[in-house]
Amino acid sequence: MKLKNFNDYLKKRLNSEEIKEIENQAEMEFEFLKALQEDVAQIVGDYMLKNKIGFNELVRRLNTTPAQVSKVQKGSANLTLSSLAHIAALFNKKPHIVFEDFQKT
Repeated sequence: MKLKNFNDYLKKRLNSEEIKEIENQAEMEFEFLKALQEDVAQIVGDYMLKNKIGFNELVRRLNTTPAQVSKVQKGSANLTLSSLAHIAALFNKKPHIVFEDFQKT
């Protein structure tokens, strides 16, 4: 039997509770990713202001592409732990991630 779409497949394989749990998990992951991206964008903006540097100088200091720096500034870059460590070292900031219980509102 051919399924019409992925949602049909999910409904055949999982119950509604399982589907809802997967959807909630995906929403939380997206929300947390956006929060991390925004935090990094804020740190980058603060660094540029404090050090009175422009976009091209930031590209040079980070030793990456203008496209990647633009994504970082916009809060849309999907950074690796290695690239986060690189940014933190350049900015002389020790990163610290805190995992707290999440209370969805």
